[in-house]
Amino acid sequence: MTTYERYTIQILVTMGDKGISLRHLVRSVYNLSRTFFFTPEYDLVYRQIQIFLSRNSKSPSSIVERMPTKGYYRINKNSTAAKQLMLEFGECEEKSNRKER
Repeated sequence: MTTYERYTIQILVTMGDKGISLRHLVRSVYNLSRTFFFTPEYDLVYRQIQIFLSRNSKSPSSIVERMPTKGYYRINKNSTAAKQLMLEFGECEEKSNRKER
């Protein structure tokens, strides 16, 4: 799984049932990927996220599902893989919260 895909899933998990548009998702992943020494090409990030979403939203059991609104995506709550990812991200957030305290 690439860094962009991890960021995409992380953002989709964070957004929950309300989902997020492709444009906002790409912008968020792009901003997360930027560093002081490296700036990825926006078009490359856009294409990779678009490919990831199209591959992972085809079947009813996919990790990502399309929403009724055109261009919006969210995590598929009925997918067993998505449930596992949500548990993993929840554990990571709990650990980071403990470290902050």
